Formats: sequence, C-alpha cells, structure tokens
Amino acid sequence: MIERLRALRDRPLDPEVARAVTLLALSVALGLVVLAVLAGIGGGPSRTPVAERAREAGSKAIHAPGDGLANVPAQDPQDRIGTAAHRRAARELARHRALQHVPFERDGASIDLVGARGARAVLRVRATSVAAARRAWKAFLRRYRDPGAAYVPIFQANRTRRES
Repeated sequence: MIERLRALRDRPLDPEVARAVTLLALSVALGLVVLAVLAGIGGGPSRTPVAERAREAGSKAIHAPGDGLANVPAQDPQDRIGTAAHRRAARELARHRALQHVPFERDGASIDLVGARGARAVLRVRATSVAAARRAWKAFLRRYRDPGAAYVPIFQANRTRRES
C-alpha cells in the first residue's frame, strides 16, 4: 500500500482527470446550494401571532404540530408542546386570562397591576365609587372569561377634587 502511495506522489494526476473531478465537485456543490435555496423559499407553514393562535384554540395548545417551532431556544421550554413547562404555562395562562389585558381602562374605570401576594396578582380597580369599581371588576372578568380566583382586587374610588 505504501508503494502505491509513493507512486502516486511521484506521478502527478492526469490533467483531464483533474478537470473531471473538479467539474464533478462543482456540480455537486451547485446542486446542494440550489436544493437549500428551494427548501428555504418553499411553502413553509405560515406563522400567525401566538396570541391569535391561542385565541383560536381557546385554552388548548398554543402551537400546532409542524408549525415551524420545533427549534425553540432552550430559554423557552414552555413553547415545546408536550413538555411539563408547556403544560404549566398553559395552566397558568388559563388561570390568568384577563391579566394579559392589564392595564385596562373603560368607561371611567381602570385596572392596574400593583403587586403580588404569593401566586396571586394584586390588582387596583378604580372607578367613580367602590360599587362602580366592583361592577367594573366583574365586567372585566366576564369579558375575558376569567374566574378571577388568581387575583386579589383592591377597590378604590377615584378621588375628585372639590373646589371651594
């Protein structure tokens, strides 16, 4: 075997064979580039915003299989369907449906996130009166189909400035 290698070292390759090998390598490389370009341009799944997909699916999984999210970065394990992190995130999203719409203002009432007590979010609900704040709170929860068990609401009447 060593003698064959020495013989190849001593005799250079025939120029026609070298040209044929070079052309073959170039055509293979060009074919791979064309294939990669066509795969990148091709009909990949269209992506819709996560919130829109979540709204369409209700409280079911946010990502459908084959939606192009198979290579989710390691810092976002809740986006990988079937993982424990995904199940926890879906459960929390279902428990806090209305929280993603805070701060909220409508008809003179406002709802703001002011803190947390354990796992429950503390929300300040302001309106013209405490009774109006309670009504606004109930309407807010109904609007987003949230049971409200994950929140601690603090009801306040807006302070009006009296002029003398």
